[in-house]
Amino acid sequence: MSYGSFYDDDTAEQPWGVEEDQPRRRRAGMIFLVGGLVVVGLIAVGGLAVLVKGQDAKPASVATGSSKSPAEASADPVEAVVETTSAPPSPSPSAKPSKSAAPKKSIAPPKQTALPPPPPKVSTKPGCQPEYKGTQLPKSTVREYLDAAAVKQFWGSATPAEVQAIRVPKRLLYGTAEQESGWQSNIYACDGGVGVMQIMPNTETWMNQRFGTSWKIGTPNDNVMLGGQYLAWAIRYFGEQLGTFDVLGADQTLLNAVISAYNNGAGAVDLTKGDAGITNWTYVNNVKALMGRCCNTY
Repeated sequence: MSYGSFYDDDTAEQPWGVEEDQPRRRRAGMIFLVGGLVVVGLIAVGGLAVLVKGQDAKPASVATGSSKSPAEASADPVEAVVETTSAPPSPSPSAKPSKSAAPKKSIAPPKQTALPPPPPKVSTKPGCQPEYKGTQLPKSTVREYLDAAAVKQFWGSATPAEVQAIRVPKRLLYGTAEQESGWQSNIYACDGGVGVMQIMPNTETWMNQRFGTSWKIGTPNDNVMLGGQYLAWAIRYFGEQLGTFDVLGADQTLLNAVISAYNNGAGAVDLTKGDAGITNWTYVNNVKALMGRCCNTY
């Protein structure tokens, strides 16, 4: 915007006409001289008044350096424009967010109150080495067991009320098995975990009672099914709270919760706290990285 129009002089003095007589010219000159003195006097007096006033007045705006009050500045077109272009004040920390802010994720209360038992708090001795019992199955056989668990419908067939079909993605099964045991079928860890999916004895009991099954953690195929069943249960449990069962969706909240629960127990995951509700991020991120290797590199 140009401000030149505020300073243009449209009242320039016009030359006196040649037809006027000398006395009139003399009188006009005297009037002009006296008027000029009056104007100069007024300007001097006004400038002195402004100077005196400026010594006592405080600047109205630090950004513009103006000594005018807000009311005086708004009367001057130039000052008004400068004032309105200054940056708006930052909102105070206590200010409430605007209505257009993104809403927080809605978390429904869990429908089930009975949770699988958490991992036992076992203090293993430093340097404890896992045991190996029986024959280690080739990875090709373990892959067959994992593939069978990936197509099994763990939910939706037990009772009419459980109509939501839950299947565990192959990538999630592969990554969890790699993290837990390296696909070793005959490994017995120091903390009590057994086999490919490192199932605890008390988890075996709980899952069989919950689903009416009779799988054994010492049998490799059963071991994988128990692990898949636990993952399916976690997908259903957290999915009901989040309103989605898409464990491989763009929003990884459900996936993170399921992986975390497999390692720490479902009771250790608090969806209402967001990322802070998961305390074993190293484990979660490791499994997700291993899922990226699926499914032709094992």
